[in-house]
Amino acid sequence: MKLTLKSSWWIASLVVGLSACSDAPQQATVAVPTVKLYTVNGEDQASSRHFVGRIDAVSTVDLAFQVGGRVTELPVQQGQVVPAGELLAALDPADYRLAVEQAEVQLAQASRDLERGKPLREQGILTPSAFDQLQTNFEIARVALENARRNLDYTQLKAPFDALVTRRIVERFATVAAGTPLLRVQNITELRVHINVPEQIMRQVRDTSDYLVSVRLSESATERYPLAYREHATEVDPLTQTYQVSFAMPRLPDVNLLPGMTVNVVTEKVAANSAVLIPVSALDTATPDQFYVWRYQAQTQSVQRVPVQVGSIREQQVEIISGLSRGEQLVSAGIYQLQPEQQVQPFVAY
Repeated sequence: MKLTLKSSWWIASLVVGLSACSDAPQQATVAVPTVKLYTVNGEDQASSRHFVGRIDAVSTVDLAFQVGGRVTELPVQQGQVVPAGELLAALDPADYRLAVEQAEVQLAQASRDLERGKPLREQGILTPSAFDQLQTNFEIARVALENARRNLDYTQLKAPFDALVTRRIVERFATVAAGTPLLRVQNITELRVHINVPEQIMRQVRDTSDYLVSVRLSESATERYPLAYREHATEVDPLTQTYQVSFAMPRLPDVNLLPGMTVNVVTEKVAANSAVLIPVSALDTATPDQFYVWRYQAQTQSVQRVPVQVGSIREQQVEIISGLSRGEQLVSAGIYQLQPEQQVQPFVAY
């Protein structure tokens, strides 16, 4: 096939056009970096820590009768909460009632003998030693009556505190000796919450009043319940290198919390004198003579480099004396890759 002058001109024009297109510069797409933001002294402060807490009772004890006998009443079930002062179990009181009646008769007889002996002693008929014996017999009879009445009271076993019955060791109609464990109960007048704190954190704690401690019943729960400090172990766990810290929690009437369950414990450092605190990672130290932070501008979705005056350093926090206000948002990670007025995208956790 022969090319004409007209077709040759068209092909040449096409080649030149393609070459021009390939030489044209392509506009590069600028990626918007994603940054993690921190609200100054907001809810997600750097001083907040989360621990797995274990619920426990104040104490666990085995209850027993102080006298022996046959168990006639055992009206409690395992898992039942018995209020303080309510009946847990009872023995057959017949023999102990007879002992009280006998002691009452003996005391009445000793009282009469003593009354008859007083005028005889005044008349000199009764010797001092004989009168002293009458007084001794009266005191012995009085003590015997008190002991008999006390033993009768011991035939009823009552809850010494708000008791959770965890185990029924002896069944009804069994004959038990004094001191034989009958019921295992837990004191749930208040609940105890234990957490294990690493030694690095325990080393930084000076005063427990510097911390606000609360509990959430689950990770997704929003409602918190305050905890009160009770005690902490001074011996480290040799396996985990942690110390056990115990807090008190009131019983919640609408929530069935039992010893052995787990909860989420949140501790927050109380800022002294309402100081403005930021994480150490949010502080720009690239300039030796001046510290900066990168403030997020929500309206323009950009960052601004702001000079600040730094105070003391507490744990992983830096006190800002001037340059920031509460509620402002800062970039808390990757600050050394930022440029002034740079567009950024806040990180959102799903």
